[in-house]
Amino acid sequence: MGIINIQDVHVSFEDSDVLRGITLEIGSGEVFSIIGPNGSGKTTLLKLLGGLLKPTAGEIKYRGNVITDANRETLRQKVTVVFQQPIHFGTSVFKNVAYGLRIRKTDEGSISKQVDKALTLVGLEGFEKRQARKLSGGEQRRVAIARAVVLDPEILLLDEPTADLDIDSTRVVENVLRTLNKEKEMTIVYSTHNMFQAEALADRTAVIERGKIQKVGRPSSILGLELERLHNNGLVLNTFTGQATWQDSRPTWRGLLDIQLTEDVIIEAVGTHDGEVKVWVPPQDVIVSNEAILSSARNSLRGRVVRIDNTESTILLTVNIGVEITAQITRKSLREIQVDIGKLVYVTFKASSVAVY
Repeated sequence: MGIINIQDVHVSFEDSDVLRGITLEIGSGEVFSIIGPNGSGKTTLLKLLGGLLKPTAGEIKYRGNVITDANRETLRQKVTVVFQQPIHFGTSVFKNVAYGLRIRKTDEGSISKQVDKALTLVGLEGFEKRQARKLSGGEQRRVAIARAVVLDPEILLLDEPTADLDIDSTRVVENVLRTLNKEKEMTIVYSTHNMFQAEALADRTAVIERGKIQKVGRPSSILGLELERLHNNGLVLNTFTGQATWQDSRPTWRGLLDIQLTEDVIIEAVGTHDGEVKVWVPPQDVIVSNEAILSSARNSLRGRVVRIDNTESTILLTVNIGVEITAQITRKSLREIQVDIGKLVYVTFKASSVAVY
């Protein structure tokens, strides 16, 4: 029996079925990832697991007990949820992190020690007096995680915990999750659209599409099946093979890599190993522009447009930069850059967007 069991759960909003027939068991001390595209039901599923949402049909069990209106608060006290866009009070980092402890009437001496420990865990020691809302996006996400873990939950739920974060913040968040799981045996469930991050962190992975669980299994197995399915459907774009070398000395776990795709094409990525690698650059993470973009993105390469494909809602723009890389852009963006076959453009993407495996 898992710590949380979901049996044939449905969730409907008005006439829309958001989750359909979800059956899932999550083990105590497990790191469990939920992968799927935007709108697939990931966030709704996390709200169910956290007791923030009632199922329209079906049942949820916590440690073998069916969750009802009478005991839902018990589940909420054992689970904390970190959403992708955290909301902070307009006060100090310390007061934001301490808020939940004060609600639980923890004595002030203990609060100070626990907050200091939580901030150290997420790499924000010394930030106690800073205004939470004035921090960078990555720092705000780490404050939200500190606010969650300071309550010492049995289960930590995170919605896209590293989405839109820079390399350093991503590394910190992933290391925090590892530490919580190994040292506290905390059960962690997180959603992501990145199959490769699921492989790096999770014990098991569930694939959800259109509100239904498609498969559950070991991340390496899921990754292989998903890539094969996408390849067979002609949906795998921007997958390359290259030779990776560390930019600096070999890191303890993850670090910046230079990956040589051809004699003339080198891209930067974040990875866990050097040598021969395969890489995938999500088309939605590739920006196309007429001029070089001044940003933190570490990859900006010039090439010539060789193909323009219209899909139902977006445009797939393929640029030859020495290898052919495809960007998924909107029709509005296509009109703005006034691109055509043969035009020279820049393609830009972050090192953290490149999945290395």
